[in-house]
Amino acid sequence: MGLVSAFLLIVIFTVLLHQVTSTTLQSSYNAIFNFGDQYSDTGNFVILAPRALFIGNSPYGETDFNRPTGRASNGRVVLDFIAQSIPLPLIPPYLAQGQDFSKGANFAVARATALDFVFYQKNNIIPTDLPLLNTSLSVQLGWFENLMASLCNTTDACNLYFNRSLFLLGTIGVADYFTFLAVGKTVDYCNSKVPDVVGSITSVAKHMALPGVVPIGCLPRILTIYVSPNVSDYDSIGCLQIYNNISQYHNRILRVAVKQLQIEFPKAVISYADYYEPITKFLANPRLYGFTVNGSPLVACCGGGGPYNYNASAQCGQSGVAACPDPSTVNWDGTVFTEKANSIIANGWRNGAFASPPI
Repeated sequence: MGLVSAFLLIVIFTVLLHQVTSTTLQSSYNAIFNFGDQYSDTGNFVILAPRALFIGNSPYGETDFNRPTGRASNGRVVLDFIAQSIPLPLIPPYLAQGQDFSKGANFAVARATALDFVFYQKNNIIPTDLPLLNTSLSVQLGWFENLMASLCNTTDACNLYFNRSLFLLGTIGVADYFTFLAVGKTVDYCNSKVPDVVGSITSVAKHMALPGVVPIGCLPRILTIYVSPNVSDYDSIGCLQIYNNISQYHNRILRVAVKQLQIEFPKAVISYADYYEPITKFLANPRLYGFTVNGSPLVACCGGGGPYNYNASAQCGQSGVAACPDPSTVNWDGTVFTEKANSIIANGWRNGAFASPPI
């Protein structure tokens, strides 16, 4: 990150020191600025690489929008529910042309990494299934810097504007671990890079709500690709524990970092928002949360078959691949979650069930 970006973050964070409580904040949010990956992207990836993924095709978006919107879900993502609860309009993707960004912008890009693109180039960690794009967290912050000039042009005006803005990091880091595994790196290697991934997040995110990562070992994609013949490798839910351990390690380090930031900056509102706990709760007791079960709660709604309805050669969005009749399941396409799951997670972040303090 350049000196200008670093200075920009210091300015924003200084402004946020004047924000005292989350209750006061929610009543005064006028804009949301979001950074992250596929779990909160609302269209940037399909603008950058329209043929690289299938999220620009049906049945994505079928539940709420009746068309694909670039969201990796059947409908709204967590960011959408948070915006609507404030209430604000749905936050447009930064790369879309002709948008009004006065109420905020979404810089998240599917498959964005926490670690910079140059790290992957230098270490020759380039997956063959889907090329990495240069859309890491530091790149997204650079986009935000470019947008600032159009939002305010004096120090006082910027202080007022950003003092009433909510900054979210809609989870990032999963793509880093996916990439390591895709090129044949071991779980031990993934764990060795967790501090670097978390460090990239916390070094630029003192002004944000910080979500942990999802339980990777519960994703149909991981369960299919890394299936094990040993029953003991699976937990009571049916998730692969060795991959969930990566997520748990990531989240433990992130929680410690957030607590340190909260102590260091007591007047700022810095939240840890949990993805891991709600997803494991949904999978352990799906009907308690109102989810439908297609044989197993671990099965994706949209996919090309197999035990978990995930097939790398017949993915959701490809021709001939259909969604389940009732998308009130937990997982949508093998990697991301359904609108119903996103809604419950967003509500838990707002009321404190899955966030500390509440967003």
